[in-house]
Amino acid sequence: MTTFEERLDSLESRLAELEDVRAIEALAARYHSLCDGGWAGPSHADPDALAELWVADGVYCINAARPPCRGRGEIREQFVRLQTSMPWILHTFTNSVVEVDGDRASGRFKGTAYYRRSGGSHVVVGEYVGEFVRTEDGWRFASWVADLAHGSVLSVDADAS
Repeated sequence: MTTFEERLDSLESRLAELEDVRAIEALAARYHSLCDGGWAGPSHADPDALAELWVADGVYCINAARPPCRGRGEIREQFVRLQTSMPWILHTFTNSVVEVDGDRASGRFKGTAYYRRSGGSHVVVGEYVGEFVRTEDGWRFASWVADLAHGSVLSVDADAS
């Protein structure tokens, strides 16, 4: 038979893990929210806030054909470039699976992004794979990598036809 203290310790441990999972899901949601835009202001409007979501030596990769961004400086510059190359974007994510191990965690998030580029409308679907670290400022990305499964052009630029 377990004691009251053992049950309380078990509940506290389970609650802490649930809070960590929720905080990591909130980090992913903040990333998406900070990227989204184009209808009431620019996309990726605050590159500094976006870069601060990573640890100092973090890794970010949204295009397997290009080398990943390493460190907050490169990550910030990627968001600055995306302001013009992807001036309108909206993300959704779902089906998160997060595993916490102390001050580190890993997770997978299914996602869809709708965006405009060069006058055309596009959609991509796939998965973000993340490694996370608990810091003094809360959970941060150690790495955030998009694994795109499919992309389609929804409409082409009317001027291109």
